[in-house]
Order: sequence, then C-alpha cells, then structure tokens
Amino acid sequence: MNERSADKSGMVFLASARRMLNGALSAPAYPALMLLVATAAIMQPRLLSIPFLLIVLRQATPLALAAIGQSMPMIGRSIDLSIGGIMALSNVILAMPFMAKGPAWWSILAPLAIGALVGLVNAILVAGIRASAVVVTLGMSIILIGISYIVSGGAPGGQVNAIVRFFAVGRLGMFPVAGIVLIVFAAIVAIMMRRSVFGHSLYATGSSHSAAWLGGIDVNVELFLAHVFSGVSAGLAAIILTGYIGTGTLNLGAELVLASVAAVVLGGTSFGGGPGGVVGVVVGALVLTFLANLLTGMGVAQPVQLVIQGGIIASAAALAIRRNA
Repeated sequence: MNERSADKSGMVFLASARRMLNGALSAPAYPALMLLVATAAIMQPRLLSIPFLLIVLRQATPLALAAIGQSMPMIGRSIDLSIGGIMALSNVILAMPFMAKGPAWWSILAPLAIGALVGLVNAILVAGIRASAVVVTLGMSIILIGISYIVSGGAPGGQVNAIVRFFAVGRLGMFPVAGIVLIVFAAIVAIMMRRSVFGHSLYATGSSHSAAWLGGIDVNVELFLAHVFSGVSAGLAAIILTGYIGTGTLNLGAELVLASVAAVVLGGTSFGGGPGGVVGVVVGALVLTFLANLLTGMGVAQPVQLVIQGGIIASAAALAIRRNA
C-alpha cells in the first residue's frame, strides 16, 4: 500500500508539474515577470519601489495599447504591421500648429480617425480581397511613413496640445493618467471579448475559418472589425507616445511593431487565439518594459539590450509557431 501510495503521489506530482509547465508555455509572461522581479530584488531593489513601478506602468502604456489592438487580428489569424506608420503619421499631425493651438478634442480625435481609416483600408484589402496581411500592412506602414515625411517636410517639430501632454505625463495624485487610460481601455476590451458576440465570433474565426463560416459567422466581418480596432488602438497609443516627447519626430513607434507581437505571444495569445486574454497581453508589455529598465539599471550596453530584446521577440515568434503546430 505504501509503495502504491508513493507511486500515486509521484504521478500526481508529475501531472501537476506538467500542467504548470504547459501553463508557463501558454502564457510565459507570468513566470517571466516573477523571474524579473526576483532578479530586480537581488540586483536592483530600487526598481521595486512603488514610484518606480508606476513609472514602468506609464512607460509600458503605449506598447500595451498597441499590443491589445494587435491581439485582435492575431486572434483571427491575421496581423497588423501598419501600427508603426499610424503612430508616425499621428505624431507629425499632432505636432502641427493648427493641432497644437486648436481645440483639445482635435488632438484626441485625429489619431483615432487616422488609425480607423488605415484599419479600414487594411481590412478591405485583407478581409475583402484576401490579400496577404503581412504584405498589405507592411506596405501600408511604409506609405504612412512616407506621408509623414511629406507632411513634415522631413523636419518635424513644434509642440503638442496640452491635453496630449496630460494623458501622457499627467498624474492624479501619484498615479499616472496614462496608466488609468490603459486600465480602463484594457477592462473595456476584456469585457468585450468575454461577453460580446464579436469576441466569441472572433475566437471562433481564429480556431477555424471554415468551421466558423459553416457555423453562420461572417469571417470577413470579424477580420474587418479586428483590423479597424487595431488601427484605433494604435492611434490611442500614438497620443500617449507623442505626449511623452511633446514634439514631432520621424519614425516614432517603429520599435513597437514587433514588440507588440512579442507582448501578445508572451501574454498567451497567438495566431488563432489562446488562453492569455487581455490581461496576459498587458503583462507581456510590462515584462518587456521592465526588462529594458532592469538591463539599463544593471549597466548593460544598448547594443546588448537590443540583442536580448531581439532574442525575446524571435523566441516569441517561435513559441507562436509551436502553439499552432
């Protein structure tokens, strides 16, 4: 009996360990965050202070917003590589005098409108005529960056409206306004994905386009809405990112394109869905942002940081392929 009990206990332990390993692989952002916190506690304890953690939250907001939007087409087995172009053009537009001195709502509406319009064009090409999402959205990003050069004359600058600065660097007490924007947006999207017809239909679309179609779901409409939502999310991220620097610049947000994909995959979502959800995506963005701060605090040179971050992105891509195998 004792041997049988020991064998049974061993099997239970192995099963539990296997479930934990599978859980870590499905949403690696959580164990990664715990590892980073443990490393910081040993190497850089000051990074774990409340004020600094709030700074990390503020820094992570643009990436998290972009990644939440990116997760929508990815759930539907598509992708959006145009978010960098949306941010670049939105930044240049926000720094123009007529925007900086105009009504505050112009500076909020304009990036969202740009993102929605770009998402609409992407959706028509990807969902409507079945063009490659990678080719279409990458080409769209190049076009938008070119337009930003033309609009700015190759030398952007100027100031942004005070409302843009407030959303990026403002505080309510000690809590950053950008963090509040992220939490509210993430909560709304999480509820939408769990409770709405769109959310359930998009997951069904990602699981199998043909099965979803046979089940009465209009796959084209789901992909259409996913791409428009991604564009709007990129516009919202552009407002926060532009507010950080307070002026116009070229190629703003280019580094967030692949980082957003990495945050989505680290958070447990890949092409076709996954268990991570919106919370996982946000944690993935926090992991990448906290890692950058930790490496900087440890004195790691910028080129080495790029190598490490690139390795994480490549690993995230490999993990996405493994999940879909």
